[in-house]
Amino acid sequence: MEIEKIIEISDPVYTFNEAFHHIDLNKHLAVKESRIGRKRYNSETSLKVILFAFMEHGYASTREIEKLCKTDIRFMWLLQETKAPSHMTIDNFMKDYLAD
Repeated sequence: MEIEKIIEISDPVYTFNEAFHHIDLNKHLAVKESRIGRKRYNSETSLKVILFAFMEHGYASTREIEKLCKTDIRFMWLLQETKAPSHMTIDNFMKDYLAD
């Protein structure tokens, strides 16, 4: 099933996604060297999910963002068929990759 067909055309997720793609993320994301281990989540997608959660819910805990990624079709659409990140993945991203 195509998620995009379920989300109403007037939903703010589309406007958010369009505006997000016009932002220069290089000055907002810290560059980290690659390390051995599991494949990392895409930094842009992670930031997109976090910012949309904050936009929709004001403050959102990492556990709440994890739940939204697993249950809200708009977050699933933003993830682009990527597996939902765990709350620890979200927390680590916020601590390690977001520039001051």
